[in-house]
Amino acid sequence: MTQNIDKEIKSQLKRWHYSAISLHSTYIALGVISVVSSVLVATFTEELEPFWIKVLAATSATSVALIKTTDVGRKGNGFRQAHRHLKAAELRRFDTGEKSNQDVIKAFAEAEFMIGDVVIAIRDSPE
Repeated sequence: MTQNIDKEIKSQLKRWHYSAISLHSTYIALGVISVVSSVLVATFTEELEPFWIKVLAATSATSVALIKTTDVGRKGNGFRQAHRHLKAAELRRFDTGEKSNQDVIKAFAEAEFMIGDVVIAIRDSPE
């Protein structure tokens, strides 16, 4: 039983690690796309055709909207915090030589709470 839990913990740590990397990479990529698109529109307004100004402006706006509505940065941080929390509980258990999995199971539940749910935040504009 303990080996199954240890195996699951290691597997979960790996998934959370890769989820954090993936979400943080997405967050950074969307931010860079947004800034570069905006800078290109602002800098090369005279040189760009109207179609490309629209494409770049829409790309920038879409990137910002995706960052804000999905809160991808917060979700990535949640995965990273969960990974650290569970890893610390696992290391404490091995350091103390405990055979019980109760603390690790509790830490797992706490870590899941740190990740939280996916929330799409669409706000109405003030009237």
